[in-house]
Amino acid sequence: MCASVLTAAVLAVLELGPAIAKKAFDASDAEVALMTMGQGAGMLLTFWTAHLASRHSQLALVFWPELLARCVLIATFFVQPGFALVYVLIHALAQTLQLMTMPARISVYRFNYPPEYRGRIVGRNRQLQLITTAILALLISEGLEACLEGGFLHRSFGMDVVPAVRLVIPIMATIGVAGSSIFRFIPIRAQDRSNNETAASLKKTTKHFVRIWREDHRFRRYQIYFCTFGFANIMSIPLTQIHAVDFLNADYPDMALINVVLVQGVMALTMPFWGRKLDRHSPLSLRAILNLFAAADYLIFAIAPTISWVYFGRVFRGIAFGGGSLVWMLGSLHFAKNRQDVPIYLGIHSVLTGARWLVAPALGVFMKKVFADDARPVFVLSATIMIVCAFLMMRDVKREKSNAESQ
Repeated sequence: MCASVLTAAVLAVLELGPAIAKKAFDASDAEVALMTMGQGAGMLLTFWTAHLASRHSQLALVFWPELLARCVLIATFFVQPGFALVYVLIHALAQTLQLMTMPARISVYRFNYPPEYRGRIVGRNRQLQLITTAILALLISEGLEACLEGGFLHRSFGMDVVPAVRLVIPIMATIGVAGSSIFRFIPIRAQDRSNNETAASLKKTTKHFVRIWREDHRFRRYQIYFCTFGFANIMSIPLTQIHAVDFLNADYPDMALINVVLVQGVMALTMPFWGRKLDRHSPLSLRAILNLFAAADYLIFAIAPTISWVYFGRVFRGIAFGGGSLVWMLGSLHFAKNRQDVPIYLGIHSVLTGARWLVAPALGVFMKKVFADDARPVFVLSATIMIVCAFLMMRDVKREKSNAESQ
């Protein structure tokens, strides 16, 4: 729990990253897309992390990449005004290192928490982390707004936005180091240490990936749905930042509200509820419902005449992500047949997520150019795809229940 709270400091600056790039460093649309694509590289590297999980301590596979990610963020101290690309690359690399730890971290959850309570326990931990992240993001954004010309910090101390960013991000990264250090010494209660003696080669791990993908039809169908609606979602994510700043004139507090405070605040409120539901229902049925909430957010973005409309849409996104983040982290465990297969299932899920993160943001920015530099048609397209996938998933859930009852 303490490690989660301290890690929130890093999550706050990562969540605010695109907004800071756009407003403080005047990043271009392409640079904002590049920043979000850093998540894709991290997800792809989870293939390697999943392989190493059979040979090495899961705790070490979380600690060392996270430590390096925090050191990378500390380098923000040296970024000068006008060097948007440097800031973008620092942020993207930190995101990559942070996300590549996901299979190892989720394996720790699986080993330490019983399946009948796992969703609720992880949900409570994440709830506190989200609340802390939201509070820190709001404080950071208010501080940056006060550094603008006419703001309190600018008038009183001559502090400008970029120097403030160069101080705040390293401080938050240092707090994150403390969180990672605490996580490093968490005992793993049920880890099968015999895996270290029979660890597969990378070639065998790859064959294991392919075998599970080929033979587990339910899991493959689950991933195809995720790839489809996930691509549509990721395609619009950088556009929300661009549209909010360029067309809705959002300031720093606005960006904190729509990116972190509202989304993660509602996530924190709803996550225990979704955790209980995930313990009792299939991840496919929950994801179908969550898609409808996520689609509502993009539809509101498409019609919003002012930034205040987006506040309402972000509530829907918070509801969707409250359950969606748990389904993303724990849903693949629903399909794993044994403990040894857990990293492989998580790796497949993460690698496919990473592949779409590498492509979808750039495609979204390109489509915005096609639509006369207007992001709203892209928001409508993303929402439509998510709604269609939701109904297809509901159909599959009903079909599975019908087949189970007939047997």
